[in-house]
Amino acid sequence: MPKVSVIVPVYNVEKYLAQCVESILTQTLTDIEVLLINDASTDHSLSLARAYEKDSRVVVLDKPHGGLGDTRNYGVARATGKYLAFVDADDWIDPEMLQNLYSSAEKCAADMVVFNFVRENMLADEHRVCKLPVSFPSFDRETRDTLLMELIGPDPSDSAWRQTEMLGCAWRRFFRREWFAKNHLSYFNEQEIMLEDLPVSIMAHCLTDRVLILGGAYYHYRYNPESLSTRYRPRKMEMMTACFTVVRDFLQKNDLYDRYGERHLAWLLRSAAHSSLVNCFSSGNTADFGARYREVRGILRNPALRQAAHSDYLKNGTRADRIILRMIRSKNTPAVYLFYRIYSNMLFKNARKK
Repeated sequence: MPKVSVIVPVYNVEKYLAQCVESILTQTLTDIEVLLINDASTDHSLSLARAYEKDSRVVVLDKPHGGLGDTRNYGVARATGKYLAFVDADDWIDPEMLQNLYSSAEKCAADMVVFNFVRENMLADEHRVCKLPVSFPSFDRETRDTLLMELIGPDPSDSAWRQTEMLGCAWRRFFRREWFAKNHLSYFNEQEIMLEDLPVSIMAHCLTDRVLILGGAYYHYRYNPESLSTRYRPRKMEMMTACFTVVRDFLQKNDLYDRYGERHLAWLLRSAAHSSLVNCFSSGNTADFGARYREVRGILRNPALRQAAHSDYLKNGTRADRIILRMIRSKNTPAVYLFYRIYSNMLFKNARKK
């Protein structure tokens, strides 16, 4: 049995695949298997992946297109390692990452290890270490509970957690495979649920107390600020609401909704609705005024969002929280349209400068 199975979903990444795979094959921990799973790429990604089969640790699998969540699940079902690590094919990892994660997990008998990452701004050729606001290393229940709460929804105060990025990502976690399988964890269809890995991260944190949080920033996440303003996601609010519903149903089933329900409603308002309204004004949205207006109106009429808007959880939150709450509570489509058109333009300009 290999010590670690590294699962790499591959879809149209011929430009980045070599850097990713080579960063895995040069790990200081050599007892690994690398599953390169081609998700019906239309470029040369599959042939590039095949070239790495000369290394006996590499297994290339080719499957019909199913999206990121489906491809991760396909890899998990075929992995044989004691632990699971996920790496996106356009990112890369430090040489000591797997050794440090494996050794730490073994020492603590952890079911899951959470770690930090480096955000690589490829346009500005800059990088920034993104760390959780906790003391490292941490293996206590209080820290685990805090992390779970922040995954479910925002703290009403302007705490350091508000600046935490990519908290629910699959690649930020290292799992004991037997535990992962025993709990029937699987990722969702990204064509139906946006943030397909967030519900799994929440479920995982609910299902074990054995969560180790390390201070190392081993993972390099490729960030393109242009995508914020140019990428438009149709049906974003619908797919974010689907993510909300999956988590809500899980919390209710496990008798956790009374504890976390208001916080999760705040996530729908502060994260899902807010980002969906910003999305309406992406330059990638070629719709005319009428279509954008109807999209804004449709978001404001979302039944789950109307329930979230009645919650007072964020009424004493940050200034931004209060403004967003006031705008969405108003149900005034013209005012909300104008506010988000102006706000989005400012946001996109600032993102290009970072």
